[in-house]
Amino acid sequence: MLDTEVLSRTAPRPLDVVTPLGDVRFAVRVGGWDVPATPELSWGLRSGARLCRWRHPSVRLDVLCGTTAAGPPGVTRAVTIFRVLARETVGAFVVRAELAGAPAQARTWESAFTAETADAVVSIGGPGAEALRRCSRAGQHVPPYWSRLLAGDAVERTGGRLTWRLPAVERGDYAELWVAVAWSEPGEHPDTWPAIEVDPARVLRELTQ
Repeated sequence: MLDTEVLSRTAPRPLDVVTPLGDVRFAVRVGGWDVPATPELSWGLRSGARLCRWRHPSVRLDVLCGTTAAGPPGVTRAVTIFRVLARETVGAFVVRAELAGAPAQARTWESAFTAETADAVVSIGGPGAEALRRCSRAGQHVPPYWSRLLAGDAVERTGGRLTWRLPAVERGDYAELWVAVAWSEPGEHPDTWPAIEVDPARVLRELTQ
């Protein structure tokens, strides 16, 4: 993802995104490996983003996370991009994003939701199954064989939790999944929904410049 030799090491810490309605926490499982919450290695980028790395005999997980331009005034957006590089063929790639203490009522879509209180609005989302199939057919972000393996129920939502259950990654291949979190400042209520529609290639360029 990046040449770490030119980056400055930082103290590893979990990927949690702090929002006015609570922390968004991530959990990852690759094959039979439950990825620890705290990365093994972490570097800081000039953009303010972080590159985090976990290593396992069969896989390397790189995660790039940082804030990006969100559009409407009063909206902040953080994007987290997970990249699995398979040293050996690994089973299902699972990513969970959960807003702790999310209100029961929320606007929902296949792979996103918006939670709102009197104080703030928070939206969380990422690609749905069809978007990932399009990427697969175009040879972008995910392996080409995923186009026939991704089921319509690849993303599920329970309460304030989104879970992506993605296919295996074969030896020598990589797969990327991106999750955007957008929120309004306390006391303001601009629409955060459009801010979670992101172009991952553009975000990568913005965070790594």
